[in-house]
Amino acid sequence: MDVKGKVLVDAPLTEVWEALNNSEVLKAATPGCKSLEEIETDHYKAEIVLGIAAVRGEYEADIHTLEKEAPEQYRLIMNADSPAGFIEGDAIVSLEDTDGKTNINYEGTAKVGGLIAGVGQRILSGISKKMVKDFFKKIATEVKSEQEAK
Repeated sequence: MDVKGKVLVDAPLTEVWEALNNSEVLKAATPGCKSLEEIETDHYKAEIVLGIAAVRGEYEADIHTLEKEAPEQYRLIMNADSPAGFIEGDAIVSLEDTDGKTNINYEGTAKVGGLIAGVGQRILSGISKKMVKDFFKKIATEVKSEQEAK
């Protein structure tokens, strides 16, 4: 399934880039994230608990950020496994300056397998789009909080 969208952040591009590369911000922004540990540069392990319909459960996730072109773009690859199945995602995240604000654009694909896959493509598509949009909205909130703390 395809996942695509954008979120406008009321912050400069460099601050948004820093937030997208900060493990504490990523942990706070990831829905249901219990832990996020950077095991090497740009490679994270996470424990995520989701309580949403068919994707409900505990997941162990492996997350990589690759092909970085600071501060404008990177590729994000995520693989998450649970007893109910797996979720794989691959996306390009790009940032665009818009009069001192930043557009976060994302475009990628997600695959599911196992019991999760039996739910139906429309339901899973809606869930995945909501989760991705919520993640980037939370990034925007975290950036705003950091600006106010300064």
